Amino acid sequence: MICVKVPATSANCCVGFDTLGMALDWFATFYFEPNPEFVIEGCPDEFKNEDNLVIVGFKKTCDYMKVDMPTLKLKIDTDIPSSRGLGSSSTCIVAGIMAADAWFHGQLNKMEMLKIATEIEGHPDNVAPAIFGQACTSFMDDGDVRMMMIPCQNFKGLAMIPDYPIQTSEARKVLPQTIDYKDAVKQVGYALSFVQCLSSGNELIFPKTCHDFLHEPYRCKLIKEYAEIHDYCKSIDLAMWISGSGSTMLAMSLDEKKLDMLQEWIVKYCGMSYKKVSISTKGAYIEYE
Repeated sequence: MICVKVPATSANCCVGFDTLGMALDWFATFYFEPNPEFVIEGCPDEFKNEDNLVIVGFKKTCDYMKVDMPTLKLKIDTDIPSSRGLGSSSTCIVAGIMAADAWFHGQLNKMEMLKIATEIEGHPDNVAPAIFGQACTSFMDDGDVRMMMIPCQNFKGLAMIPDYPIQTSEARKVLPQTIDYKDAVKQVGYALSFVQCLSSGNELIFPKTCHDFLHEPYRCKLIKEYAEIHDYCKSIDLAMWISGSGSTMLAMSLDEKKLDMLQEWIVKYCGMSYKKVSISTKGAYIEYE
């Protein structure tokens, strides 16, 4: 049996719209074994077919390696919520790719896996950290994926998870077609500083960098709890952003006391689900059972 473990991810990271993502130490687990017939367990009935993203990733990897798709049993074990901005679809895609590679005895390197995952997902900002771990910057260059890992300090986080989903397609509809030139300049400064703060652990500047012009001012209106949580985080100088396209929000700090304060405030005033997380140094990996 092949077991693949894939981390949840937080894309955009506020100022890194479509280019920056980080792996979280919150893993989904996928089990693969030979089977006379095609079977999927551990997901809603509507995903128990060949359109399941795990199977899509597996089959596309087989096509890439020019081997036949085997019949198999897939079991999914995850509590990463879907359509909440935590990379649930990326965990499925990456799991399928890594399982197919392991099934046929490891022919691919991680950049090849990233290429396949990006072709399925459409962009690399979630799948890159899911494969490599840490935080990753990425972009497309004439159809080729380019990425760099960002070594991160030991940041801790609190994922705040509303009880409603936001579809990425809907979240993209609220975005503007253009932004002011002066705002674009500011965005570059904030994004470059954000990355440096992750690497250096500069807590003085880190919360100040979380000032986005590209998506959060528009998507925040889809998350009814955002304004209050944002204001509270700002009052205690705590970095916070919308994870992916939402509805999850993520706060991060080296100071766990601030995160404890936020957690107590969430319990008292918001009553939503939450989970303590940290940046995972490890991307997806294989275990054999």
